[in-house]
Amino acid sequence: MDVFADRCGARLGAPVSQGPPLRINYLLEDTALFGGVKVVLHHAELLRRAGHRVTVVSKGPRPPWYPTGESFLEVARFSPEEVPAADLHVATFWTTVEAAVAQPSGQAVHFCQGFEAGLEHNREEHPKIIDAYSTRLPTWTVSPHLGELNRSRFGRPYRLVTPALEPFWRPGDRSRPGRPSRVLVPHPFEFYMKGVDTALKAAMKLRMDGVDLEIIRLSQWPLGPDERNLVEPDEFHHHLRPERVAELLAGCDLLLAPSWESEGFGLIVLEAMACGLPVVASRIPPHLAFADGVAELVGERDADDFAGAAGEILADPERWSRMRLRGLERARGFAEDVVAEALDRAARWAVSGCLLYTSDAADECPAV
Repeated sequence: MDVFADRCGARLGAPVSQGPPLRINYLLEDTALFGGVKVVLHHAELLRRAGHRVTVVSKGPRPPWYPTGESFLEVARFSPEEVPAADLHVATFWTTVEAAVAQPSGQAVHFCQGFEAGLEHNREEHPKIIDAYSTRLPTWTVSPHLGELNRSRFGRPYRLVTPALEPFWRPGDRSRPGRPSRVLVPHPFEFYMKGVDTALKAAMKLRMDGVDLEIIRLSQWPLGPDERNLVEPDEFHHHLRPERVAELLAGCDLLLAPSWESEGFGLIVLEAMACGLPVVASRIPPHLAFADGVAELVGERDADDFAGAAGEILADPERWSRMRLRGLERARGFAEDVVAEALDRAARWAVSGCLLYTSDAADECPAV
């Protein structure tokens, strides 16, 4: 956890740094129910609470699944005629970088929650994505590995600004794994990079080995035929509001999160930890950065490894309890006040002229 606190310059309980309020626009392509969209909306609210004038400028409609306050503006395009003047324009996806740079007022910053050219399904877009990243901008990233990629490959200075945890992410009253154990597998089956098939195969192997469990599924999309052909879950929840997801997590016994290395952060892992839910996750850079020593990290696409680790945890109530307590402790470092301070510092850093400095170390760029 120290890597996050050190990079952000934030400490639990520290007040948000003082200074004149900034006008900040977040340029958002869409408002569909995804973790990356929620992070943007939550960050915008935290900056508002810190005294800044923040507008979410979106091509999608106001989302019904997350509060946005009054400062939400739906536009047809991110043209200077439709985007309000601001001190800082935050590009939230590679497609919004050009528009953020083109605004006649203020400074542009790229908020990177995942490297889009590291995915497989959009190969035809990779050249355009690389061009967008080649625009030298101050950059915010949710994980250190993304920051180092932006710095080393594209020469961008960066600041680390992680997701924050709303107060509704809290534990239930479970003190030991239940029988049958409720094993939660999140994300759409169709999103290959989330590794849902690996998690489902691991759960099926556990059943074959005699472990009494229920497969609990959570997805943005309804249950599809390809998933149903693999295994029929005991429960399938889709398109839940974040508060309902928190309730579901708090009522389960184990989370399986086998995302591939192209994952940007792994938000559901952090949310599970905050709900007192032990986690078995893939050993990939984002999980290593914030969940190492708390979650059990195993081979990225290895269903046998996932099944073995999950079986050991569910069979050992004392180990399960220790993981639960460690997860709750680690999650406290992502409280709203911690991330709010990091955001405030990152915003002031981005408008301070940090690109005038050529140091490889992001934190050597001055923050006001």
